[in-house]
Amino acid sequence: MASVTSAVQRAARPVVPIKVLHIISGLGQGGAEAVLFRLTTSPGMDPAVQQEVLSMTDEGVYGERMRAAGIRVHTLGMQSGKMGWRDFQALRRRIEFIAPDVVQTWMYHANLAGGLAARLCGIRAVAWGIRNAGTNLSLISRSARLTLRLGAWLSGLLPAVTVSCAEDAAQRHIALGYRRDRMQVIANGYDLSRFSPDPDAGLAQRRRWNVDSSMTLLACVARWDPLKDHANLIRALARVRGTAQRPFRCALVGRGMTPENAELMALIRAEGMEDWVLPLGPTDDVAAVMNAADIHVLSSRAEGFPNVVAEAMACGTPCVVTDVGDAALIVGDTGWVAAPESAEALADAVRHALAVARDPLELRARAAAARTRVQSRFGLHVMQEAYDRLWRGLPMRRQTRTGRLLMVVNNPAFFLSHRLPLAQGAQAAGYEVHVATMAGPAVEQIRQLGFVHHAIPMSRSGRRPWEEVRTVWALYRLMRRLRPDVAHLVTIKPVLYGGLVARWLKVPRVVAAVSGLGFVFVDDGQATRRLRRLVTMLYRLALRQPRARVIFQNAADRDVLLEQDVVLPEQARLIRGSGVDLAAYVAVDEPETPPLTVVMAARLLRDKGVQEYIEAAAQVRSRIDGIRFVLAGSPDPGNPASVDAAMLAAWNAAGHVDYMGECNDVAALYAQSHIVVLPSWREGLPRSLVEAAACGRAVVTTDVPGCRDAIEPGETGLLVPARDAGALAQAILQLTEDSALRHRLGRAGRELAEREFDIDCVVQAHLDIYAE
Repeated sequence: MASVTSAVQRAARPVVPIKVLHIISGLGQGGAEAVLFRLTTSPGMDPAVQQEVLSMTDEGVYGERMRAAGIRVHTLGMQSGKMGWRDFQALRRRIEFIAPDVVQTWMYHANLAGGLAARLCGIRAVAWGIRNAGTNLSLISRSARLTLRLGAWLSGLLPAVTVSCAEDAAQRHIALGYRRDRMQVIANGYDLSRFSPDPDAGLAQRRRWNVDSSMTLLACVARWDPLKDHANLIRALARVRGTAQRPFRCALVGRGMTPENAELMALIRAEGMEDWVLPLGPTDDVAAVMNAADIHVLSSRAEGFPNVVAEAMACGTPCVVTDVGDAALIVGDTGWVAAPESAEALADAVRHALAVARDPLELRARAAAARTRVQSRFGLHVMQEAYDRLWRGLPMRRQTRTGRLLMVVNNPAFFLSHRLPLAQGAQAAGYEVHVATMAGPAVEQIRQLGFVHHAIPMSRSGRRPWEEVRTVWALYRLMRRLRPDVAHLVTIKPVLYGGLVARWLKVPRVVAAVSGLGFVFVDDGQATRRLRRLVTMLYRLALRQPRARVIFQNAADRDVLLEQDVVLPEQARLIRGSGVDLAAYVAVDEPETPPLTVVMAARLLRDKGVQEYIEAAAQVRSRIDGIRFVLAGSPDPGNPASVDAAMLAAWNAAGHVDYMGECNDVAALYAQSHIVVLPSWREGLPRSLVEAAACGRAVVTTDVPGCRDAIEPGETGLLVPARDAGALAQAILQLTEDSALRHRLGRAGRELAEREFDIDCVVQAHLDIYAE
């Protein structure tokens, strides 16, 4: 699920102090307890969030450390696993005394007891926390199973939201009866200053184990537990041994992984793996273990969010994982995924990993990609910001309401990719946020994020007048029923139709986002010119009203509509783009290993300049070797400018570019690239170039409205004429041959993103317009 930075929240609201009380059964050694410790004690959380911790039993191993970090810790001294009426009353009185704004509970028992006690104290801002994967429930305690079932029944009554640490666990709990519309996923966050590449620590660990530095070393960090399925791992390694091109070792690290474990040693002896598998016991320094290993292996048959995988990747250690919980989601394309409980499947994945480990250059590339993925998706700051956003949303929705905001966007996926941070910022500022889009797979995610969604019948084209009438009528009925204080209209049809309806219903504030004038204003065919006249007239009717403000992403589009007398100068506002999350899109060094990679990430439309990119790639590759061109994106069949299947097939056959289809992790894609290209014919302000700047990548783009506004020519990127493949190829060649220039442009791009494109500035600018 999507994340935005805490800067969004700080920009979107006054910094109001809030008190959050964490309630947990105990503070002993465990995954949930460790995450709670990191969340409360690590720097980076908004200082206006005051956190306190209440353990229903004792201080365990973390209580004293929390106190030393300045966190107030309360204990109730209950007997573990038991709660009588007096215990519950003591819990309720302590919550009443602390008087928190938000109660965040951790795990089944605390969810039930803490959630009920908080509600009896009049606190509605209750967030439950699920840490169990929801699989193999027969292996958890009877009381835990009972509280899980009760939790499913009460999940629509006690908590305002239930937080799961893993997407897979969330879906399993929904299947068990937990409320889907109140489920939210916040992945565990990791302290990347603790888990980071450290070759010296790795070599020292190998010496302690008497493992030569040249030996390929696998590691499996997991306690002795049936769910970790060490038996399957050992069987898989025995299969790999028979085909291995050179010897390897596998370190088993964790509680119970010692020669004294008779059952473990019997498994190892049965497969003849005594010289290959090293049972090394528990460790206090997981980071050193990960740095010692070339590859980490997770063999579990069940997991929620396996912390150990993210910790390994943060240390630059690629991972082989079984497809359990969120393991595959964590590794993405940086590692290898095998079916669980299949020795042959796991063996095959390990063989592929060992082949990479034999190539130092490829292993380093994998290691860098793994680190980058964890940094951008699972860094500690990402978790802290997600909880900050969650907590601030809960009380404000139940205290004061700034107003009702209706956001109308044609495509639900576009809302998530381009407008989600703004909606979350508005929600944190106290707006009751409603989202209206056409139907689509992304609608469910919008609802899971806590927004009220309304489906609007809307077609991509305008060729059927009756369908357009249906759209207008649906918008009229929706706005008449909701009576929004602010209607924020995004993309052409919502702006045109929504603007007309809002004018008729006298909506107090109308904000129209013109994020590009689109195909109608780019193409110069006779039919398009007639359509342009009609669209211009509709724009005038929809937008030229005193209650409307019109946001442009570049000055050229603003000037076109001013010259056409569509809007008045006092209505026009200029905001450069939709913003970028600078915590998710981080500047990392270019890959040191070849090939030099050029990337274009865009919808596959002719007016995006895709054909020119293909031609430029062919020209460059005919002149120099060692350069790779990547094309990421997908056709848009509803758009008349979309590339068709035949054209895409021809490009693939020519072999000048590597077509990867839709990319769901652009930050990781850019991290593995050197140059970003967008040869578009016209844009609003292209997000791909804003993201490239944030990632510190040099850009080549066209000298057209929107594209030239996204860079500082000669400072952060190079401009070329539109529809000129030769000029595009020449600019790419210039950057491939001049690494100093490429690096300078990339550094300046990051500075530009921090100065102009940071999401906090964009959110605040929108909220200021709402309040005009």
